Amino acid sequence: EMKAVDTRAHVEMDVFAGFAGLDTPPQADIVSLAKHLSGRNDHSKVAYGTEAGLFAAMAGVPAVVLGPGSITQAHKPDEFIEISQLESCLAMLGRLIAHCRA
Repeated sequence: EMKAVDTRAHVEMDVFAGFAGLDTPPQADIVSLAKHLSGRNDHSKVAYGTEAGLFAAMAGVPAVVLGPGSITQAHKPDEFIEISQLESCLAMLGRLIAHCRA
């Protein structure tokens, strides 16, 4: 569309940072633990970046990313998390602490 207005229009991009993607297998122990602690049995992968890929790639630390809210509501101008979702997350964190103490 820009070139239709002016043929000299262009975009240049320089990659100045990057990180490894996270590709934890669904059968990994950390996935089972996350499902157990969260009380859910589903999982999915999304095309967003986190430091979790670095933990796995650079340090060999198995990782999952989970938390309150929905990815469909995240990172948008009207992003929100319901109080009930925060309460569920707090309960899951309590179960994680108990698991780590055991």
